[in-house]
Amino acid sequence: MELKISLVGLSGCGKTSLYSVAFAEKSPEDTKKFSPTILYETRRHPFLGLQVGIFDFGGQEQYRKEYMEKPEVFRGTDILIPIVDLHDPDSFEQAREYFEGLLDIYRKNNEKPKIFLFLHKYDVENYQKELLDTNVKAAKDILLDLFKDYDFDFKLTSIYLQDELAKIFRDILISSYAELKTHVEKAEKKLEEINAKIIISDVSGNVIVHNVQGVSSGLTLRGDLRDFINACNTVRENMFMSDSAEFKGRNEDGKEIELYIFKYIISILVMKSGEIDRDSQDKLNTLLNDMKLFADLIISAHTE
Repeated sequence: MELKISLVGLSGCGKTSLYSVAFAEKSPEDTKKFSPTILYETRRHPFLGLQVGIFDFGGQEQYRKEYMEKPEVFRGTDILIPIVDLHDPDSFEQAREYFEGLLDIYRKNNEKPKIFLFLHKYDVENYQKELLDTNVKAAKDILLDLFKDYDFDFKLTSIYLQDELAKIFRDILISSYAELKTHVEKAEKKLEEINAKIIISDVSGNVIVHNVQGVSSGLTLRGDLRDFINACNTVRENMFMSDSAEFKGRNEDGKEIELYIFKYIISILVMKSGEIDRDSQDKLNTLLNDMKLFADLIISAHTE
């Protein structure tokens, strides 16, 4: 199953930086060296068994004119993410005109994608907080009514708030599945109550929810942990030949690690510094049962 996301916005609004920080393990500092996107670029990213195609459309006028004359490149968009630069309020009207043209293309294609407007660069990196809040209000006044007839939401985003950005993209990717979102929200609450470090991800290493500092860059799990999950998943597939498996280890100091893989899609990595209290263990067991159901729901969603 495939999901197509189109990132659109004027030149310099931060489209490629958003993608790179959320999906490609780049730091905000890395993005300062990026060159403008020429015409458009496509990238593939697996997420919860989906193949996500991310189309990054160049924002310079010459490229906008060229691809706007080829409406077929927008066909099949499931999620449209228009992006505006909050540090450049003079561009808001031009951005609106550009977005109006895109919506006209979708009408002609007889398509109505879900839309998430990003009011981007919501940060004070070389910018004054007072001006930023004024610009947010101006952007809302100019742009929000444009999308009133769509399944629409807006987000305040910044590449300097990487955990928040990862959650925004995670929620967008599961936004079509209300039951999945409910399970993720329940898991977030449960992690606060369990006396263990827990990382829930898909087997490709996309973090869904965790309570461990420094384990991910954007949506992407840290390399060593990703490699460990991948190795165990290979054992599950080639030796156990089952859709689910569990792996456990313990050192002489009593530290324990447990990895659960459900339905070849979801992994739950549990790290304990020793025996945990009975209440935490009971809540962990409940969480694992919830994640089994979560995996079943993902399979069902993909086959509908």
